[in-house]
Amino acid sequence: MSSPSGPQRPRQVSSPQRRPTIDPVRVVRQHIIGLLAAVIIGVVVGGVAFVGFMRFYPLYTSEILFEVRPGLTDSTEIGTAETLKDDEVERIGRTQTSLLMQREVLMAAVENPQVRDTNWMEEWFVDTQTGQPLYAQAVDDLEDYVRTPIIRGTNLFAIRWSWHVPADVPKILNSIATAYTRKLKALDDQQFSENEALFDTQLSHIQMSLQGLGDDIHAFIVAKGITTLDDPRFSQASIEVESLSTNMTELKQGLTSVQTRYQQTALKLEGSITASHEDIVEAEADQAIMQQVNRQEILRSEERSLREKYSEDTPQVRQIERQVRAIDSQIRLKKKEILNRNLNAQLKSLASERDRLKQVMERMEEELESKDVLLRDLAADTSRYQAMKTQQDNLEKQRDDAAQLLNAIRLMKLRSDATRVRQVSLAEIPREPSFPRPEYVIPVCVIICFGGFLGWIFLRELMEQRVRSLADLAIVPGMSVLGAVADIEDDPVEPEEPEMIFREYADSIVAESCRQVATAVLRTMAKEGHTSLVIAGGLPGSGVTTIIGNLAVAMHAVGHSVCVIDANFRRPRLARSFGFEADQRGLGDVLADTITLESAIQMTDDGISVIAAGSTETRMVERLSDDRFGSVMASLRSKFNYVLVDVAPAVAATDAIQVAGRCDASALIIRAGQEQRGLVARITRELSEANAVFIGGILNRPRQSVGGYFRRNYELMASYGQEDEDTEDDS
Repeated sequence: MSSPSGPQRPRQVSSPQRRPTIDPVRVVRQHIIGLLAAVIIGVVVGGVAFVGFMRFYPLYTSEILFEVRPGLTDSTEIGTAETLKDDEVERIGRTQTSLLMQREVLMAAVENPQVRDTNWMEEWFVDTQTGQPLYAQAVDDLEDYVRTPIIRGTNLFAIRWSWHVPADVPKILNSIATAYTRKLKALDDQQFSENEALFDTQLSHIQMSLQGLGDDIHAFIVAKGITTLDDPRFSQASIEVESLSTNMTELKQGLTSVQTRYQQTALKLEGSITASHEDIVEAEADQAIMQQVNRQEILRSEERSLREKYSEDTPQVRQIERQVRAIDSQIRLKKKEILNRNLNAQLKSLASERDRLKQVMERMEEELESKDVLLRDLAADTSRYQAMKTQQDNLEKQRDDAAQLLNAIRLMKLRSDATRVRQVSLAEIPREPSFPRPEYVIPVCVIICFGGFLGWIFLRELMEQRVRSLADLAIVPGMSVLGAVADIEDDPVEPEEPEMIFREYADSIVAESCRQVATAVLRTMAKEGHTSLVIAGGLPGSGVTTIIGNLAVAMHAVGHSVCVIDANFRRPRLARSFGFEADQRGLGDVLADTITLESAIQMTDDGISVIAAGSTETRMVERLSDDRFGSVMASLRSKFNYVLVDVAPAVAATDAIQVAGRCDASALIIRAGQEQRGLVARITRELSEANAVFIGGILNRPRQSVGGYFRRNYELMASYGQEDEDTEDDS
């Protein structure tokens, strides 16, 4: 059976949990004083730290510079003219700094007697019992603290070290530089010696190979009987072979031409192809044909004469026409006979020519083959000889190159500018400490204090679970934001009490925010066709009674008939805010059937209908869930445009869920800074699962507006209203 409140409505589906958003500008503005204090504390801490470091931990730094040079490409060069690219300088610099920081180099440096007398060595790296220096530990310390920067834009790299005693710094650095240059010298000498030995061995091997190859060439000349060393391509045999090859080519071309003509002539005789124009002209030039042609011309002349004398049908003309046709037939037959005769004669002539050319080619092929064998043998012997001579020339060149390289290595070894790295400065005793520096220590301390405090406030913002702003409320699953009601303390009008502020301070910020919330509620309820609305709070003190009273006045001000019901049987206050007694007869009495609904409705001076909670003995919360209450709500929906119901807090009692089952819609009041997002999400879910449609939440008294955007908006609204009043007064 359906309840009197109407048919069941679909439940709202909760939206997925979203991350809370943080407005960094708002957070910074809220804590601007703390951030300024952090800066001041950072300056003070930086000054104290500077003095402390100067007293107990000063550091003095010095460095030695090394230059990366292009080096020599030839031992005879006067100077180095080649330039290095930046990436080459960096690569060489990194290679050299890695070599400089090798343990053997640092070990040689700390074993220097000058280093043994330094405060650094005596204080930290001498065994107190035996008095022996701890070289390995000293090297470990240098590996940790010696720096080898590559100076960009130059050909320089450096070794840099810091210590508390200024006089110790150049001793350590100069000892490292000395050990490093000795290491470079030893490596260069080793490389030169190895290269010298390699090229010397190679030179000896080349000379032995040259001697053996010379003996082989002499023996080959004697064995083959080579009398000339001319190129075989220019020999008499080569010339004859070339001449024979040319003649062979010409004969092949002639033979191909003869064979082609022979085949064409045979096809003409067979009738496969027609005779050429030349063949026809040659046949027509025959004496017999010429005689017939002359006779034909005579007859044609006579025919023309007779046609001039006689008509076409006379016997003379007909006889001469028959003679002309007869001679034409004889000419054609004779021409065909002579043409066949000429073609047969050509065929025989071409066959004879073809046979002759074949015989000549056979003789020339035999002669060419014999000449070719002779030429191949000569070319093979000559080629082998030339290969041996070429090998000999190459070995002689290798010998000369090896001798030249060996001389260059020996000369390069003697030159001091052949190395790619040279030391360009010595370490000096530093006159001023490199640490601490006030321009670094104080800003660092300020950044640490400022950043620490800033990180702490943002971490607190991230960890905060209370609903303090509309952004916090918007991320609650299933929540639709209807608006926010400003805190009375943020109102520049400075009203005394928030209850009925819409009536007493209509131009105040709180009243304006109530007006905006009322507009959102009316728009939402009108869209869905809702009339009754239960408004609940999460925790006690949420301000439900105050907001309902102001919403009722705002709705009535735009022309709606409004009835407010105090269904908070536990702590009723709604009737008192409208000027009525809290214990006078009301909803409880109606549900107990002691009075009628019409007698329970009280009317305010401005036309708002109020139903109090009722007398104490009739306020039983169980009656809020029975059908009688549903009938009451149905009756009120038919009488008024909107019915607003006040209930006990949802956390303190289940009244809100029971009442929501008898109303069209429900809304939730959240006190800013008081309720956790998880609690609001749970109440939202419970209200959404009730029969009423949950239309959203209203944030009450958001204090985060201080110093932020809301505060500026409030001030603008107040000043704008004040300007309107001033304008009216002036008019």
